[in-house]
Amino acid sequence: MENVSYEIFILTAFQDFGSKKEAYFCLSLIGYMLIIIFNSSLVILIYNEKKLHEPMYIFLCNLLFCELVGSTSFYIKFMFDLQTDVHVISRSLCFTQMFFIYIYSSTEISILTVMAHDRYIAINAPLHYITIFSTTKVQKLIFVSWIYPIFMMSIGMMLSARLPLCGNEINRVYCNNWEIVKLSCTDTSSNNIYGFFVICTFLIPFIFIVYSYLKILSVCLKSSRSQKHKAFQTCLPHLVTLIFFLCSLLFELIGSRFYVKRITNAVTAFASLEFLTVPPLLNPLIYGMILPEIRKRHHAVFQQEVVMLEIDC
Repeated sequence: MENVSYEIFILTAFQDFGSKKEAYFCLSLIGYMLIIIFNSSLVILIYNEKKLHEPMYIFLCNLLFCELVGSTSFYIKFMFDLQTDVHVISRSLCFTQMFFIYIYSSTEISILTVMAHDRYIAINAPLHYITIFSTTKVQKLIFVSWIYPIFMMSIGMMLSARLPLCGNEINRVYCNNWEIVKLSCTDTSSNNIYGFFVICTFLIPFIFIVYSYLKILSVCLKSSRSQKHKAFQTCLPHLVTLIFFLCSLLFELIGSRFYVKRITNAVTAFASLEFLTVPPLLNPLIYGMILPEIRKRHHAVFQQEVVMLEIDC
């Protein structure tokens, strides 16, 4: 096939949606609005409440903001495509969307790693917690959690952008780097090697997370009942969040890298929705319901609002 520098990509996964587009649009709009409301409300709560200006909640605030970035980069274009009959995306917008979606996934792993480290120190070395997690240390950890994924994903995007392509059809509802690499007319060994390297570098944080929670578990087994309950309350949201995110990410990676022809467009769309909807939708609910301090602050704010309404009446 002839090498062509395509300026437009066609998202073919929309072809079988048919009359269900309106239903998908309504569900997507509701889901996206809930994601915005849930995540934004927690971010605003943490920002406004001085009692929540602690490392764990600052890391949580970054996690929630990261999920807003990922959801927005997907949903706006997705909902626009559901309202049109021509599902195309420009080359520049496609790479921009890819960049922010991959920033979301990789930064989320980085922040979850930092949060695991935070809980590990809080439970295993509580007397040294304030010293270890100083303001400067927290700022450095947040900076690295963002800048490392940005740097790694920027290189990946540049490697893909240089490839000459022999097609412009992407079997996804959003731009996917591996789908674009498969369209290349030339050797993609460098892309494959770099992609494998990136996956390996983000496996290291996962190993560290598992190690951290295993150590926390061993400490909890030797502790009193009250200490076990306290550790359970603070660690459970992190574990649930981690499990949801890793399952969603694994589902998307398998669907992307190990493409099977039997997979339908509906399943492809579901994989995208699950990867970019389930963690951002459930995480703020999980943290809001389980973490005692956030639950207390939510209750206090609600009571203040009720009092203010009674005074106005």
